[in-house]
Amino acid sequence: MARALRRTQGNECRMCSTFCDRVIDPGSCIEAGCVFLYEYEDPATERRFMGCLQKVFAPEIDVELFQAAQRTRAGFGTVKLSGEPLRRCAFQVERAYEGAPAASGCVNRRFFDTPDSGPDALRAFDLRQDERPG
Repeated sequence: MARALRRTQGNECRMCSTFCDRVIDPGSCIEAGCVFLYEYEDPATERRFMGCLQKVFAPEIDVELFQAAQRTRAGFGTVKLSGEPLRRCAFQVERAYEGAPAASGCVNRRFFDTPDSGPDALRAFDLRQDERPG
């Protein structure tokens, strides 16, 4: 349980009164043709479910309900990230509410960037990490 808790905390920021969460629209995974998106049929209920092999998002979504929601004006919506997003993931940052600090500038600006940790992460360029033979 503690391991899952640490992953979740990496996808939420509580440094100011705005309260931001990283979220992803599973529809964007389908549109991008993500190879980590899986689908299976539950033999007990005979319903199809989809999810993410990399656990970028944790819930397994009922495909029929997802498709019905996608046909509406609002669409299915987003789900909170449970793992580190891959570089191909079109995640967004959702703010719970706009607080005074958000108007003057974000306290944690790196939160909006793609994380530079994880299996498929983009590494930030840093001259201090240049390893030249002496």
